Amino acid sequence: MTQTRSLPTLERQRGSAYIATLLAMVVLTIIGLSLAIITQSEMQIGANERIIQRVFYSADSGFAASTVRAMVSNDYSAHSMTIDENPSALLKPKSIVNLSPMVPILDAPCNLCEINNAGTYGETAYRRVSHAIMTTANRVGGVEETQIGKKTLGAMIDFQPWKDPPQAFLPLQDQEQLASIRF
Repeated sequence: MTQTRSLPTLERQRGSAYIATLLAMVVLTIIGLSLAIITQSEMQIGANERIIQRVFYSADSGFAASTVRAMVSNDYSAHSMTIDENPSALLKPKSIVNLSPMVPILDAPCNLCEINNAGTYGETAYRRVSHAIMTTANRVGGVEETQIGKKTLGAMIDFQPWKDPPQAFLPLQDQEQLASIRF
């Protein structure tokens, strides 16, 4: 008959602390890697959101530029402008904004103009004129000016009171320019 000896408790638990520590380190490593991946994804989302906002505001600035050109110099034609954001940056990001012509889509009597109250509407000099316009902003950067983002916006701009000059109707005669405006 063989006699079995019972081992002391400490000898039976030898190495279990090592396994528990190893499992804890594996779990903490997985959590750390997960947090690193989540942080990297959030940074990319933030950078994309910043680019989207910059492209949107570049396109939106085209409306103001076209409005000023129409009001100051009666220029309703299509044009393009470049917005350099940071010329000293490594990638030299800039936005190229292409604007369609401002096309009058509504020409009505100016009901709010006191000067029009003196006569009939057929003899009035001041009108309410609504114009349609499209703007497209392309954000480019790098040596080859790679496109980073693009946004197209459309709007209607009202001028009231306004004397409608003949130059405002020139885009209506050019079918190619007229086709660039769509809603």
